[in-house]
Amino acid sequence: MEPQQQEQQQQPKPQLSPQQPLCPFCHFPLTQSYYFCPNCGKKINEPPITTLKEIGVYLLSIFLPPLGLWPGIRYLFSKNQRTRRAGIIAIILTILSTVITIWLTMIFFNQISQSLTGQMNVDPYKNLVP
Repeated sequence: MEPQQQEQQQQPKPQLSPQQPLCPFCHFPLTQSYYFCPNCGKKINEPPITTLKEIGVYLLSIFLPPLGLWPGIRYLFSKNQRTRRAGIIAIILTILSTVITIWLTMIFFNQISQSLTGQMNVDPYKNLVP
């Protein structure tokens, strides 16, 4: 036998069913659980977010509020429900953290302003005896 015919005999093709999805790149039969095509290696579905990555996104959203929007929006458009939920939570945490940061900053600057105003209104000659 020729080497090409031996290779074809060694790699049996799976049985096709009418509902079975095919790889859009190489038309290899797939199952719903595949994230990558086993034949060509192209990405088929977005893998779900891992718990560690999810926690990292939440921490980023809380401690560096504006930066939490980037993964939040990216995950929001995912096909995976868990990843989409992580995106929604990240966006909510980012908005809440931003509002709290602005509120605390305003309180801080108001206290500094009041302290400086109080110090400026003190008459240094008030306690001097004539």
